[in-house]
Amino acid sequence: MISSVIEAQLRQPAGVSVMDNPVLPNTAGSLAHRRLFLIIATIVFNIVAVGLLTFVSWSDWKTGVALNFIDNAILLWFVVTHRDRLLARFMLFGLAVGFTELAADAWLVDYTKTLDYSIGGGPILWRSPFWMPFAWEIVAVQFGYIGLWLWQHFGGRGLAGVGLLGAVNIPYYEEMARHINWWQYANCRMLSDTPYYIILGEFGIAILLTILAKRIVQGTWTTALFVGTVGGLGIFACYATAYAITDGNPLS
Repeated sequence: MISSVIEAQLRQPAGVSVMDNPVLPNTAGSLAHRRLFLIIATIVFNIVAVGLLTFVSWSDWKTGVALNFIDNAILLWFVVTHRDRLLARFMLFGLAVGFTELAADAWLVDYTKTLDYSIGGGPILWRSPFWMPFAWEIVAVQFGYIGLWLWQHFGGRGLAGVGLLGAVNIPYYEEMARHINWWQYANCRMLSDTPYYIILGEFGIAILLTILAKRIVQGTWTTALFVGTVGGLGIFACYATAYAITDGNPLS
């Protein structure tokens, strides 16, 4: 019922008022308002937590697992207490993104030889830390939902805005990762400890996640899985394209 109402609203003409669209917060007590506030809160929490971890000398893969556990616990709590099927579909979308993205990680580790996860230790899934798909899940939920809000509210400017947000916020974690012993980069052009191709790639990834998020709102659980898989493959494409641009290497 909720998804059918949202779908009908998204099919309204572009000139429809924000007040008529339940995806956008229209009252302080609306589910959409609380959901948006929660997702923004997880971004703020993660920024602060990662910053504080730079002062913890013993940080390694276990702090990454702990942060992901807290993020997922918060989202699941909201899903259960508010019976929020839309957020649940976003989480499923994020998991599909995260597990498909493992191929991109493997390419960065084995082909470009620019990404190194060995400093973090812990169990490995293919070429990535086993918790990495869950980290991408959170990123996909955050940027998919907030990006969709910005896109619907501000149109093309909002879409560009979420791209810029992705090019700043996600590389922040990349920059901090070496200092908290999660991963590090080498053998490529970098701004401090973050590769240029990561910054450029994240711009495209944030926009991609936003565009795919519209299908989640309009679709089913199967749709969430499908577009999540597309999103994971899209991450690969964004990184490969960005790497070719910034480091002059072919996409093959």
